[in-house]
Parts: sequence; C-alpha cells; structure tokens
Amino acid sequence: MYIVDSKNILTPQNGLNIYRGRTENSILLTEVTGADPLDIGVKKDAPDQLNQVLKTRRSKGIIIIGNLGDPYNSHEEEYLLTRKCLQVIENNDYGVVISTKQSLIERDMDVLKGIARKTKCAVELTFPTFDNGMLKKLEGEEVISVEERFRLLDLFRENGIDIIAKVYPIIPFVNDEETLDIVQRLSEYDILGIDFMEYRLAIKKSVREFFYTEFKNRFPESYEAFSAEYEETGELLPRNYKENLKTITEMCEQKNLLCGKKKLTDWKRKYENKTTGDQMSIFDF
Repeated sequence: MYIVDSKNILTPQNGLNIYRGRTENSILLTEVTGADPLDIGVKKDAPDQLNQVLKTRRSKGIIIIGNLGDPYNSHEEEYLLTRKCLQVIENNDYGVVISTKQSLIERDMDVLKGIARKTKCAVELTFPTFDNGMLKKLEGEEVISVEERFRLLDLFRENGIDIIAKVYPIIPFVNDEETLDIVQRLSEYDILGIDFMEYRLAIKKSVREFFYTEFKNRFPESYEAFSAEYEETGELLPRNYKENLKTITEMCEQKNLLCGKKKLTDWKRKYENKTTGDQMSIFDF
C-alpha cells in the first residue's frame, strides 16, 4: 500500500477514486504503478478533500466511484474511507454511482438509502460470466460469487437503490459466446440498465503485455484458439460482433433497460432532486 497525494479529488467528469490500482488479482490492469502490480494507492484525506470541494459548488451532480480500484477492497474495512465519502455525498445532497465486486458494500446500506431518498443512487455489479470458476480467473480469487452478486442485486433493489449490471470484460474464445445468455437473464430482473461497454474490450498500450500474458496463463486453450484468428491488438471485438451487438441492444430496448455508452453516460450526468425537481449537471464546475 502507498499513499496517494492528490490535489484534485474529482476528475472533470466527477470521478472519485479513493483507492487506485489493481485491488484484486484481475486479468485487467488499469494502470502500472510500480514493481508490484497488486500495490494499492490510498487517498487517506479523500473525505475531507471531497467535502471541501462539494461545499463550494453551486450546483449538484452525480459522483462516480470505483473506476480505478474497488472502493470495498481489503483496506476499506479498516480505513472506512468509502463510507466517509458516501456520508459526505449524502450530506451535500449529491448522487452516486458506485462499482464493486465485494459484499462489504452492504455495510453502507444506510447511507446509500439516504442518498437514494434524495437523488440518484446506483450500484454497478459485474457479470462477465455465470461460471464461478471462470469468474475467479477473470477477476481474482478475492471477488464474490455469481450467486452473491444476484443476492446483492435483489437486496439493493428492495431498498430502492438502482442496479447497473456490467457485462465486462468480454474476451473472444473465453466468454463471448455466453454474452447473449447473460444479457437475457439479467434483462428479466428489475434493474436500471446493462452496460456491455460497447461490446468490445479496449486495452491500453501500457498494460497490453500484462493482459496477454495473463490471458495465456489463465486460459491457455482459449488463447491458442484466439491466437489462430486474432492478433494481440489494443481492441478486441467478440466473435459475431455486429449481429450480437444488435441482438443485445434489442433485448435491452424491449425491456426498457438503459444500454449503450451515451444513454448510460447521460443518465449518470443528469442530476435529479427527488424532493424539488431536477436539473442538468454535466461537469459541475
């Protein structure tokens, strides 16, 4: 673990990353931070910084938590930084979209419910597969099971908190043939939307070597089939890309589920006050 000294607690799009780095042994790496790929950066002053920023803003918005590291990783139980930031968000009447692969988020149900009573509050849960063995290879041994994710899905919906199901990553010859079944099953639940990340996997150049090395090690047979048809590029499209993308989009539209980058981004950027009305808030300067 190392301390992150950040002057800007929020990104221009209201992203908040209290922890950053590879918080679980995932096949995906968002950034290279040093010799240890599992080293986690921590912003210990995040709650205070966030409170200072939100109190000075003239308009409200939606805070996005967890893009660069799971906010409920192994350090959160001790530091309570995610909980404290959620309390700051609630106290300042902001909304939140928070991503996690851990059941520790249940601890903060009281705060999330408080936010949901005032404005938008959504939890993103990933469902790249329904096979727990494959899930561990994709996301790491530390993450919760498929069954636990469905339990959380039901629990949060019962408490008035929206769910965005994230079908990601989709890797050719690993889980791409399962995608239609995953979306079909998820569409039967009372959720806000399904994010399949434009049905493609973008791999930054800085972490490309890491990804393909892990691909070979974790799924050797799949990689052998993959390498016969694909090159190790920065963007991977699943097999039958166009027809499956069309089918997935139609499934979501039939169930009135948000899908596609633009619709989901627009929803996250539009602030809603459940007590007095709503207003647009894109970048919230």
